[in-house]
Amino acid sequence: MKNKTIALIISFLFVFSFTSYAEKSIKHKVVEDIVTSEKAIQVFNETTAQLKTKTKLDQDELNDVHMITYSLEKAVAYFVENSSGDQRDDAEKMAELVELVHIASENNRKDETEANLVNYFSLASEFETELLP
Repeated sequence: MKNKTIALIISFLFVFSFTSYAEKSIKHKVVEDIVTSEKAIQVFNETTAQLKTKTKLDQDELNDVHMITYSLEKAVAYFVENSSGDQRDDAEKMAELVELVHIASENNRKDETEANLVNYFSLASEFETELLP
C-alpha cells in the first residue's frame, strides 16, 4: 500500500510539473532589447504585418507565429516601459495578448492562437493610431 501511495504521488507530481511546463513559454530565440521608439514602431509594424499573413495556422505557420512573437514582445515591452496613461494600459493589454499568442502557437493550438490574434489585431489597430504623430 505504501509503495502504491508513493507511486501515485510521484505520478501526480510528474503530470503536474509537465502541465505547468507545457503552459510556460520556452525561450527558443534571443532577441535584443529595443531602445528607441523608431525601432519599436518599425518592429511593431513589421511583425504585425507578418502575423496578418498567417491565415492557415497549420503547424508551419504556428511555428512562424511563435518565432515572430519574440520580436513583437520586445517592441510591445518598449511601449509598456515608455508610455503612460491610456497608451500604457493598451500596451500592457497588448503584451498580455502577445504572450497568449506566443504560448498558444508554441503549443500548436490553432483555435486559441487564432482567437488571440483576432483580439491582438483589434487592439494593435487602435494602438497604431496612438503612435501616429
